[in-house]
Amino acid sequence: MKKIGIIFSLLVAVNSLAQENKETINLKAVDTVNNYNRWSIEGMFGVSDGNRPYGIGFNSGEKKQIFSQVKLNSFDVGVRYMLTPKFGLKGNLAYNTYTENDNSTLPYKTTQLSLAFQGVINAARVFDFKGESRFGLLLHGGIYAASITSKTKNIYDETLAVIPNGYYNAVEYHGGFVGGITPQYRISDKLALFLDISMYYNYRQHMNWDGTENLSKDLTGKYTNLSFGLSYSLGNDNIHGDWRIIKKENEQKIEALQDELKRKIEDIEVMLQDTDRDGVVDYLDVENNTIGGVAVDTKGRAIDVNKNGVPDELEPRRNKNNLGGNGGVDDTENNESASFDYLIKQGMVNIFFNINQENPNSASANNLYYIIQFLKAYPQAKVKVKGYADTSGNEKANANLAKRRADNIANFIIKSGVDANRIEVLGVGVDTNFDNSSKTSLQLARRVSFELIKE
Repeated sequence: MKKIGIIFSLLVAVNSLAQENKETINLKAVDTVNNYNRWSIEGMFGVSDGNRPYGIGFNSGEKKQIFSQVKLNSFDVGVRYMLTPKFGLKGNLAYNTYTENDNSTLPYKTTQLSLAFQGVINAARVFDFKGESRFGLLLHGGIYAASITSKTKNIYDETLAVIPNGYYNAVEYHGGFVGGITPQYRISDKLALFLDISMYYNYRQHMNWDGTENLSKDLTGKYTNLSFGLSYSLGNDNIHGDWRIIKKENEQKIEALQDELKRKIEDIEVMLQDTDRDGVVDYLDVENNTIGGVAVDTKGRAIDVNKNGVPDELEPRRNKNNLGGNGGVDDTENNESASFDYLIKQGMVNIFFNINQENPNSASANNLYYIIQFLKAYPQAKVKVKGYADTSGNEKANANLAKRRADNIANFIIKSGVDANRIEVLGVGVDTNFDNSSKTSLQLARRVSFELIKE
């Protein structure tokens, strides 16, 4: 319904602007469309309320209502450019902090940094407000991306009471749609005061607003902002562009607006495409490169019942008696080893490290757990542990760092109950296979990889 609503709104805007006084426009008339300031900058502050989701023992306030507790926790700066007197674009950078409001919740803290790109409609012009009025109205909507960081140290566990939060200092990236309304008042020729109410809908949020892990399959989230701010018009004209009385707009300008809105609709159509043909549109598809024929869930992720990183359709098959090819345990173990070997060859079993660190980052815990469980389940299996470093810094120091990384991972596996004789440690050194100009490539190079030893 939200996608339909977005498309419908754009279509209405196209139609209304195209039809407005089109028959009376004279192409030879004086074109005054450029006689106004197109650029403006804005800054605002206010209250941001994380509406949902929250973990056990946490909430946004005892009253459970939007803005039930007023706390200054949102700061935003932005720039806007009006393509026409009625339609423009803007970008905003915002910083929000979320903490408990009263004693009805456990203490928590999260911080969020977001970047939004939106279309803006000057509703005062669309609805033909009186030109001499100091009041204005803007409507805006678009997409945004954000990172949320957990600063919550403890969580509540029904068995152990208060325990350390495993998501402490974790960072999650999410994004979605934003829409809002901005009443404004011109207090001088170029300066305007405004109130903004915006609602944000996340379509990928694994972290609760309290900084704990969201265990629900429903990964959507929502928060609401109420802010006050100032807008300053830039340009040679002596009046704020939102209030400049535009006498005439020629047909070419209307067609330009139609083309712009058409492009926006085409962009939305691209978002609604299904690149990998798995039945989930791209903007909702977490894995938009799923292998053809592989079953997926509602988020476009390949079905993987045993959580080993291999889609179920690619798992080694067993016979109708649910045993290996020879009906024995050895063949079952060979199947599991084949799956493990497949994951390694595909580069899926890696432990990653932050810059100059020899201990793995928190995001690698799942892979390390998988390796330990595999070695415990199959006591005959042996692995090589190979350490790597990126190309930045001194080559000799990086080689030593790569060896220490491999040693640390091997020691961790051994302390988890795996015989040291089953592990071979190699400090491979600097990995030059990645482009050293990319932060992502450098991150991929800082790793420990595994190889199954075949005897």
